[in-house]
Amino acid sequence: MNRKASFAALLGVVAVSIVFGMIVGGRLNAPPVMHAARETAAGIFPAASGPSGAGIAGPDFASIAESTIPAVVGVQNTAVNKNAGDDQGDDDQGNDQPFDDPMFRFFHRGPRQPQSQRHVSSGSGFIITDDGYILTNNHVVEGATKLQVTLDTGEKFEAKVIGTDPMIDLGLIKIDPKGKKLPTLPLGDSDSLKIGNWVMAIGNPLGLERTVTVGVVSGKKRQVPIGTTVPGLANFIQTDAAINFGNSGGPLLDAQGRVVGISTAIFRGELAEGIGFAIPINEARHAAEEIRSGGSVKRGYLGVTMGQSGGISDRMKDYYKLPDTNGVRIARVTPAGPADRAGLQKDDIVRKIDGDVVKDNQDLQSRVAAHKPGETVKLDVVRAGETKRIDVKLGTRPVTFDEEGNESKPKSNDDEGESAESMQGLGIKVQAIPPFLRQRLELAPGDPGVMIVSVDPESDAAEEGLQPQAIVLSVNDVPVKSVAEWNKMVRDLKPGTTAKIEVRVGKAASDVVFVTVPQKSK
Repeated sequence: MNRKASFAALLGVVAVSIVFGMIVGGRLNAPPVMHAARETAAGIFPAASGPSGAGIAGPDFASIAESTIPAVVGVQNTAVNKNAGDDQGDDDQGNDQPFDDPMFRFFHRGPRQPQSQRHVSSGSGFIITDDGYILTNNHVVEGATKLQVTLDTGEKFEAKVIGTDPMIDLGLIKIDPKGKKLPTLPLGDSDSLKIGNWVMAIGNPLGLERTVTVGVVSGKKRQVPIGTTVPGLANFIQTDAAINFGNSGGPLLDAQGRVVGISTAIFRGELAEGIGFAIPINEARHAAEEIRSGGSVKRGYLGVTMGQSGGISDRMKDYYKLPDTNGVRIARVTPAGPADRAGLQKDDIVRKIDGDVVKDNQDLQSRVAAHKPGETVKLDVVRAGETKRIDVKLGTRPVTFDEEGNESKPKSNDDEGESAESMQGLGIKVQAIPPFLRQRLELAPGDPGVMIVSVDPESDAAEEGLQPQAIVLSVNDVPVKSVAEWNKMVRDLKPGTTAKIEVRVGKAASDVVFVTVPQKSK
C-alpha cells in the first residue's frame, strides 16, 4: 500500500472514530430527566389489566347516561304569590335564596321566577318506583298549588306531594302512570363513597333538559347552612360536578349508575368554582320510607338548647375542669320537655350518649335524631364536678323550629346614643340598661343585667361573639344588678382564670360564654 492510500485509510478511521464518539457522547450527556420521566411514568402509571389491556379504564359515562336519563324528570311548580301587589323590585337571582352568612353564600338549585302573582318554577327529580314515586328537594315542591312532572319521553303528569322533610331538604312526590311501568334508578350506598370517587349529576339546569355533568366526590359530611336544613341532620356530599340553577332534586350517580345523592345546592362566590352539595342517598332513603309509610319523618327529641360555641372550648374545659374538649354544655332545658322530665339541668355537660363519646353539638344532635320518639337514651353528664347517668325517654322532634340547635349569635345594633358608664376588664364596655330597652325586653326594674355598649375587637369577648346591646346577666353565676357590681366583679377576677358570663340577646333565652381574664384589664 502506498503512502497516499495509507494516509486516506487513516483519515477514514479517524472520521469514523469521531462520529462514533459523538454518538456515544451525546447519549451519555442526554438530559437525565428524560430517562427519569420515562422510568417514573412506567412505575406510577402501570397499564391496567382491563378488557383491552391498553391503559387505565375509567367509568363508561356514555353508557351510564344512556341507561339513567330515562328515569330523570323535570318538575314544574306553579304557586300563587299572595303578596304579588308588593313591589319588591327585580332580583337577578330569581328564586335562589341566599343564606345568612357574612362570608359565604349558599344557593338552592332552585328555579328562576319573575315577581308576579302566578309563579312558575322548575327543578329536577328521579323515579324510584315503577308506579311513579319520585324523589326531589323540598324547596322544589314547597308552596306548590300545582305540580307537573315531565318524563324523558315528553309525557306530562300531574303530581301530588306525598310528604317532605325540610330538615334535610327532601321531597317525595307521586304521579299516576295509569298502569304503565316507569323506568327507575337504583339506589346506591352513600356511606361507601370515598373522596375522589367519580360521580355524575343529571338535571335540568336553566331549562336545558337532562344535562349531564361529571366530577368527583370532593368531601363528605359537610354541614353547611342550606335553607331549612339542620346541621347535624343533613350531612352533605360535596362535589365538583357542575350543579346549576334547575339541577335541584336531580340524581348524583356513582360510577355504576346508582344514585348516591340528590343535588341540592351550590356555593357561589367570585372566588369559588365547582363546589356543589347533595343529600346523601342513605339519609334520603330512610326519610322517604318514613314519609311513604306515615306522611312525615319523626326523629327523637331531647328538649334542650346547646351552647353557642358548638362544643366544649378550651376555656370551657378549664372552667369545668374537664379532661378534654369532648361534650356539649346545656344552655337551656325546655320546660316539661323530655330532658326536663328526666332531670337534666342547665350547665350540665353531656359527655356520652349510650356509652359513646359526644364530640360536639352536631354530634349529639345527629345521635339523638337517629333514635325514634319513645326510645330511651343514656346520657353521661358532668354536674358540679361529678359524673351522673341520666336516662331520657325521647319525645318527637318539632319540625317548625330547631329546639336542639345553637341559639342565634348576637347581632350588631346601632348605638342608641346612651353614654357608657364603665369600661372595665375583659374588653367589655357596659352601661345601665335604658328604660326603653327594659320595657322592650320585658325586664322588671329589679331584674339583673347591664347592657354591652362596645367590645374590644382584640379581646376574648369579641372572639366569643359578644356584641353591643347584648345584656350581661351574671358573672360566674353571680347576678349583675348594676354597673358598680359589674366593675367590682371584674376587678375581683383572678388574671389567667376563666370567667363564665351569662348573656341575653333580645328576647331569646340566655346563654353563656367563657373568656380568659387578662393579666391587665383593658
